[in-house]
Formats: sequence, structure tokens, C-alpha cells
Amino acid sequence: MNEEQFQQVYEQLQQINKKTPGNGMSFVRGILTGFGYVIGAGVAIIIIGWFLNAVGVIPAFTKQAEDWKNIFQRAPGQTFVPVDNPEAGVEQ
Repeated sequence: MNEEQFQQVYEQLQQINKKTPGNGMSFVRGILTGFGYVIGAGVAIIIIGWFLNAVGVIPAFTKQAEDWKNIFQRAPGQTFVPVDNPEAGVEQ
């Protein structure tokens, strides 16, 4: 390679460097991609669980959901975690 070819390669590398995002942008893109995977997996699990529940494959889940529904309906406006006593529920 001669000097002219090196100069052309150098200019092409500079153009490529200007087109690519920096490390910060790559980091943010990676975080958002990971977040999208987690949200997508959660939605898929919810849909599969709902479908299996509707078909009747997992009837125990129906009983648990009804129990939670009854608990939440019996206690409107109440908190389930004690706020005034931070030590409550902590075993010593």
C-alpha cells in the first residue's frame, strides 16, 4: 500500500466513525432492548397462563385468583403492609 491508499482508507474509516453512534447510545439501545425482552416475556407468560386457565388445564390457578379477588374486595382502602410499624412482619 502506498500513501494515497492509506489516506483513502483513513478517510473511509472517519466516515464510518461519524455514522456509528457512540458508546452511550449503544448502552441505551442495549438497555431498551433488554427491557423490551422482559416486557415481551411477561406478556407472553400472562397470555399463556390466561389461555391455559380458560381451557381449564390449571384449575388451581382459578382458585388462587378467586381467593385474591375476595381478599382485595373485603378490604377496600386498607393497606396490606403495615406502615406505622416498620418492624412488623420481620422475624427476629
